Amino acid sequence: MSSPVTTPPDTQDDFGVLREVESRVLWLSSALTHHANRVRTNPSGRKVGGRQASSASMVSITTALWFRHLRPQDRVSVKPHASPVPHASPVLHAINHLLGELDPSCLPRLREFGGLQSYPSRSKDPDPVDYSTGSVGIGATAPIWGALSRRYANATVGDVGAGRQFSLVGDAELDEGAVWEAVLDPAVGELGEVVWVVDLNRQSLDRVVPDIAAERLQGMFSAAGRQVITLKYGRRLEELFTRIGWLGSGSRRRWCVPPVPTSCTGRCVPGRTTSGPSPGCWTRSSRPSAPHLWSRPSTAIRTPWPSWPPLTVCLFPPSA
Repeated sequence: MSSPVTTPPDTQDDFGVLREVESRVLWLSSALTHHANRVRTNPSGRKVGGRQASSASMVSITTALWFRHLRPQDRVSVKPHASPVPHASPVLHAINHLLGELDPSCLPRLREFGGLQSYPSRSKDPDPVDYSTGSVGIGATAPIWGALSRRYANATVGDVGAGRQFSLVGDAELDEGAVWEAVLDPAVGELGEVVWVVDLNRQSLDRVVPDIAAERLQGMFSAAGRQVITLKYGRRLEELFTRIGWLGSGSRRRWCVPPVPTSCTGRCVPGRTTSGPSPGCWTRSSRPSAPHLWSRPSTAIRTPWPSWPPLTVCLFPPSA
């Protein structure tokens, strides 16, 4: 089954609408955590938690995905509460509420018994969740197994559809050995529908993540056969750094159509969103040049994977 190729218009009006949505998502996700900690009755006096700053660093990414790029057949694994930066559960609940898929009565119940979960859960959350992320490492790798399962079902049962598999990951979550075991699996190297978005804000439950540079991660993912795209800062930070002479004045574009899994790394500041792409920078869907094939003796999947438009990112890294 082929999906139509669409190219969203590159207009400032579109970005204006996205920024307004982004602002609402940021406010609502922060309000959920604030209410749970400082408004809701708490007889024990113990801090509920929720990490507003770490959640805020994912707002720009999730807004762009949910309100511009995701299609019905796509699936997203949202960072759980306990992985490094992951606290994106409040953001997911805020988005679902704005989309009309979460009743307002559920919003005051974040991290309450029987209420909204800090780990996105398919069985316990009342709003739509693609993957139950659970503990550290599970959420990052779940879309890989989802992609393999969908291909297997297409080969053995019939057409069950095709779509991209997104994994929203915190940089501290990459400390987990299970993550790299999955990345290095030979079968994963040809899953072009898998896209990882790594939030580099260096925030962990226990510490500030040391020695984690985008270049180092890029080398590790590239060595595993992944296409790596680095999104450095947002427009406001780039403008600020340019003014004080940290960055050069030039920029360059790179268009990619991935035959292999993609890892996008974004350098984010906890507590602040990236304020959207630079003027003229946008992402679009583009049909791959050839069908993707995957075969493995243990499952004997031989049929071509249907053509689908993988995520293409327009990258404006500051020149040296």
